[in-house]
Amino acid sequence: MDSIVTTEDTIAAIASAISIGKGGVAIIRVSGKDSINSCKKIVQTKSKYAWESHRVFHGFIQENKQNKFIDEVLISVMKSPNSFTGEDVVELHCHGGIIIVNKVLKILLSSNSRVRLANPGEFSQRAFLNGKIDLTQAESINQLINASNTRSAELAFSGIQGEIKKKINDIKNDLINQLCEIEARVDFEEDFTDFDYTKYLKNIKKVKEKIELLIENAKRNSYIHNGISIALIGKTNVGKSSLLNLLAKKEKAIVTNIPGTTRDVIEINLTINDIPMKIIDTAGIRETSEQIERIGIKKSFRKIKESDFIIYIYSLEEGFNEEDKKIIQEIPKEKLITILGNKKDLIDCKNINSNELKNTILMSIKNNDGERLLIDTIIKKCGLKQVENINIFLNERHLANLSACLSNLNDTDEIIKNKLPFDLLSIELRDGIQNLSKITGQELTEELLDNIFSKFCIGK
Repeated sequence: MDSIVTTEDTIAAIASAISIGKGGVAIIRVSGKDSINSCKKIVQTKSKYAWESHRVFHGFIQENKQNKFIDEVLISVMKSPNSFTGEDVVELHCHGGIIIVNKVLKILLSSNSRVRLANPGEFSQRAFLNGKIDLTQAESINQLINASNTRSAELAFSGIQGEIKKKINDIKNDLINQLCEIEARVDFEEDFTDFDYTKYLKNIKKVKEKIELLIENAKRNSYIHNGISIALIGKTNVGKSSLLNLLAKKEKAIVTNIPGTTRDVIEINLTINDIPMKIIDTAGIRETSEQIERIGIKKSFRKIKESDFIIYIYSLEEGFNEEDKKIIQEIPKEKLITILGNKKDLIDCKNINSNELKNTILMSIKNNDGERLLIDTIIKKCGLKQVENINIFLNERHLANLSACLSNLNDTDEIIKNKLPFDLLSIELRDGIQNLSKITGQELTEELLDNIFSKFCIGK
């Protein structure tokens, strides 16, 4: 957008994190055409740089006309259009106590009836509407704020720098080129020779491959941001709690020789390959009449369904028996990372049946023998090596629109295959381009935009 969107009201909010209630500095952000005048009413300053754009100056917050000062502040001014929102923006840098920053905000809001508290994400929404950022950049800002690990933060910043927009526009330009050629042939059919369907299908195949790669990466994006949940499943006394403690590097679960010690779910959080993981210890599965233990076992089966992945543990001392086979059948194959044979220190591994070794890691959890192999297997089976190659973060909205675009392109294949009217290609390509445009925010309803920005924090 070339023009700046103006609104009648000016918005204000605390823009810094003060969740613990105190800090060295807190920032109140004000944006809108009355931002400077409203702040002038509550700031007293003698600075010669006062209210100049892109200057920081010193002042005091004044509570009333009797010159009662409540805080000493620094003020920065960024005049339209050279600000984050594209509007006049003032930021008040106060002391960081929750009491004082709320007091300053209250004084500001009461000083001018046209200044109101900002809605969640409203500053970013104004930046988007004023063409300062596209929708993927706005979402990446929110992603960066909510990043739970370093890798997630890196990918979010990549989005802020426009990497998502670049990839989407690259694909969109490919489709626009195809659309231009097709529409020219529809409009000026007599000026062109026969259409080269083979060339078209070859070009579209390349575009589909780009989209499919982005979709595949998008599915792994949730690993980076939300982490992976791995449930430890097995019978009683096979070493599930011991493995949890080993991975946690401290005692989180009680370990005894008494079957059924773990009766409830125990969870720990750790990081592998910069990916946050939740390891879940579950109650040992067996037939029992003990009511509390039975509740725990029901939870174990529930975790098989809820968790992203499963590690099944059995005792090499007992061997992999019919009970184990019965439990394994409850685990979807795509979820099973590995079968872990524990207590290798108690047996002669040479005597183990070769069929039992298939897709099995042998380990002595007690002696920490085999942990590295287990970690490497987790990395491989969960696809964490591929995650290392991802350089942008795509969310569920992006994934839905990419999938819709891919569907449009698959439909063009069917149009050609079934020798349907030529102008149907144009319709599907237009729809595909429109679905890509929704990702960057060029084709969205006001209601959907409001929904997206409502998930942002207040002050951003």
